[in-house]
Amino acid sequence: MGILVKAPAKINLSLDITGCRDDGYHLVRMVMQSVDLCDTVEVAPSSGGISLSCSRPDLPMDDTNLAYRAARLYLDQAGIKGEGVSIHLQKNIPMAAGLAGGSADAAAVLLALNHLYTRMSSESLLDLGAKLGADVPFCLQGGTSLAQGIGTSLSALLPLPDCFILLCKPDVGVSTQEAYRRFDGLKEVIHPDVDGMIGALKKSDLSSIAPLVGNVFEQVICLPELDHIRGVMKNCGAMASCMSGSGPTVFGLFAEEKQMKACRDRLMQTYREVFDTRPIGHGCKII
Repeated sequence: MGILVKAPAKINLSLDITGCRDDGYHLVRMVMQSVDLCDTVEVAPSSGGISLSCSRPDLPMDDTNLAYRAARLYLDQAGIKGEGVSIHLQKNIPMAAGLAGGSADAAAVLLALNHLYTRMSSESLLDLGAKLGADVPFCLQGGTSLAQGIGTSLSALLPLPDCFILLCKPDVGVSTQEAYRRFDGLKEVIHPDVDGMIGALKKSDLSSIAPLVGNVFEQVICLPELDHIRGVMKNCGAMASCMSGSGPTVFGLFAEEKQMKACRDRLMQTYREVFDTRPIGHGCKII
């Protein structure tokens, strides 16, 4: 038995794009929230090399997988030579969904290896995560955070009040690269009120938070499935519904469990990947 890590998904309560760097990376301001839909990642020492297995056979098991790359980067940066590691991913978070499932797995690998081999500081581990992807540092830290820059500069915020969060991923694909390309083509942009969201979180009042939920990508990702999901959520009493990340997953915030469950049952008649979750105050966690 190796180290077991719970790797939570995330949603974006607010997502804005504020500019673009000379190297092509977009600048963002996002309020990110961890939820209790988790992958389980097991990491154990092995006789040599990096081996990766997964409960989903359609996920690549080579160096294109972010969890594999996380192991390679950690071992190299820590100067660990001649040691191997085996990784198994038990996937529960939908893939290519805007929920940071791949980033969460990579963060879990970093955390487990840091427990097994060295003890880098939290700051060093966050810096290492940023080399892998913009969402990896948040997946390590978790909770409720403002993410700025390219998404790797994090500031902890007061937590989202406990509520019921429904996730629904339709069977359509959304390319993050294409989403950014479409955004760059917009002549006029309606920006979500990120500062307003931060202020609403300070009140710890869901009725103040809900109207400020927003995602700038919703102006360029126009799919009938997303409109249908948002409509069902609204009709079932969701206080807010919005796409997470560059999609295609839509989340709904509910004050009442009964309404959330009724919405879940309706959406499950049409969509395969529907999950009821709650907000949590942490990122990846050894169990």
